Amino acid sequence: MPENLTDVTSPSTTKKISLLLDLPIEIQIDIIELLQRDWHSQPYALKSLRLTCKQLEALCNPVFAESICIRLLDRSALELRNEFAPKFAKYLKVMACHIPEHGGEVELFMESVLTTILERAVHLRKITLNFCSTDTRAHSQLLNAIGNLGALEDVGIWEYDYPQRRPPYDTVQFSFHHRLLNRIIDCHSQRLRVLVVSGRTPMHESTFLKLRDTASQLRRLSISRCLTIETRGAFAEPQKWACSGRLEYLFIHQCAIHSATIARHIAAGVFGPLHTFYIFGCRENSGDSLELAATVWTIPPLHWVRVDQLNDVEMSTLRCIRAKKVYTRMVWSNRPQCIEVFGRSTTFPEAVELHVEKDWDNKDFEELKRSCAMRGLTKVERDLYPLN
Repeated sequence: MPENLTDVTSPSTTKKISLLLDLPIEIQIDIIELLQRDWHSQPYALKSLRLTCKQLEALCNPVFAESICIRLLDRSALELRNEFAPKFAKYLKVMACHIPEHGGEVELFMESVLTTILERAVHLRKITLNFCSTDTRAHSQLLNAIGNLGALEDVGIWEYDYPQRRPPYDTVQFSFHHRLLNRIIDCHSQRLRVLVVSGRTPMHESTFLKLRDTASQLRRLSISRCLTIETRGAFAEPQKWACSGRLEYLFIHQCAIHSATIARHIAAGVFGPLHTFYIFGCRENSGDSLELAATVWTIPPLHWVRVDQLNDVEMSTLRCIRAKKVYTRMVWSNRPQCIEVFGRSTTFPEAVELHVEKDWDNKDFEELKRSCAMRGLTKVERDLYPLN
């Protein structure tokens, strides 16, 4: 690359940029890729290109800015992104954004920039939305833009704060979390392939039913914290999910759903023939011991199941799951009990591999391997990092 073009962010770039179109295409692409990386994190490298943005747009059409992250920046940075949005938003395929909770001047302008970009992002396939759990603003124009994304198929909804107390259930329908999740399901349920919902704001029962009954194309579903006891009854219904013919991966994290219900649903094919299932720390088990785990298995064995930080009651119901590979961390009350239970052929009966934490001491681990070998499970690995 010519020496005078090695630093495309230098003050003299404006004078040199006219040389860009005369360079070999390989060098043009190198420069464009550098600009792409800068576009993610800080836009200042693009300031000097304003005078030649028409030429740059023509040059960069095939490759420029397929991914972008918008967060609360200073006014000048937002203005630059707003200026470039009409030219490059149509090339975006991936976008992450932080939605401002407050209505200050900069926050309102940031929301306007987000809306401008989304209104033009006709090929956007994946979006990650971060917002505050206490946000109750309508964000009407932003929600309308999100609802009109005609190619969207991968959505992440994340509350970026973790309040000590869960918001009261009777306030859920006034939250932005509720409005956003419902807009996503209402407008994109027939196209969504990946959905991640994480936050302490409870998912309303009506929203859960809508997700269960309409999101027919889901391949991956991750739900963290937001399924509370108010949704427990609806979840327990033995109704097949709309995505039961397609769902491959299910992750449930710190939700108030009975483990016996989950085991029964998996075995009965309520979620369809899952490929993988991961459950982490679902500890609200009031009344769970009164339920019976599934005894009739109607689907092929899962490829793998992972269970982290579960108690004895939960493990006694989940161990009926049939999976080829089993990953466990911090399960059962103690290591001797874990060794004893895994020695039984009824504990994850189809297992051919078992993976446990790295911090198992040699004595217990050798005993675990001997116990598993007695039931024919010979591949036991000590390769998982313990929870902090």
